[in-house]
Amino acid sequence: MNGSLAKRYARALASVAAEETRLEQVAEEIEQAQAWLSAPELSAALASPVLGASQRQGLLASVTESLALSTTTRNFLYLLAERNRLGELPGIVRAYQTLVDQALGRMRGVLRVAAPISDASIAEITATLEQVAGKTVLLKVETDPGLIAGLTVEIEGLVYDGSVRTQLALLAQAAARTTAG
Repeated sequence: MNGSLAKRYARALASVAAEETRLEQVAEEIEQAQAWLSAPELSAALASPVLGASQRQGLLASVTESLALSTTTRNFLYLLAERNRLGELPGIVRAYQTLVDQALGRMRGVLRVAAPISDASIAEITATLEQVAGKTVLLKVETDPGLIAGLTVEIEGLVYDGSVRTQLALLAQAAARTTAG
């Protein structure tokens, strides 16, 4: 599915969820459903041409019931199954999450650190980013020992790099220019 089609499905779902004032709940539910539906065995079964439409709907009904999904989310997943679009759920989930974030005035980012850091440090970094951005910032924290020390933050396509690895690379480039010149 191309990005524009994923966005259309996401907008349609967001419209219904907004009317019900359940944007975030539906976001959580479709992320949960995506996690389950991406399991190789279940994904293969739902995509199998051997299964008829009613069997596919039955299998999906079992999954949605076990996850205790709302009617809105359940109906949306049934629609995707009916149109053979369940494999496109990851793109739809990303597009939906972007819409929810925009509606709620927030942005997401990734904080990469060389070693685990305290919750207080994460909160301080988040608060600083929120001051700069003027929005609520939701950070996913990842550990990357390759950074040596320091951190990087990637948020809305921008990368703020305060890692020792980058500083060493810049120093090496400067030294190379000095010796070459």
